[in-house]
Amino acid sequence: MLVPSKFTRLEESTIFKMAKILRGRPDYESLLELYHRTRGVFQDASEFLHAVDALYVLGMLEVDELGQVNYA
Repeated sequence: MLVPSKFTRLEESTIFKMAKILRGRPDYESLLELYHRTRGVFQDASEFLHAVDALYVLGMLEVDELGQVNYA
């Protein structure tokens, strides 16, 4: 679930979990390293990708052609 609702607690929402990606981040890491670092937070890879997509749209991170994540 992407957003909190009457049925989904804030802590279970993807929007809340996006903060976990930004905490404790190194300057550079690959997308795979990012997934391994945060995989305990997300239910599955699709939820992880939703969070990465949202952070990209917000300008908080970029992923280059080699799969390296650069944080803003």
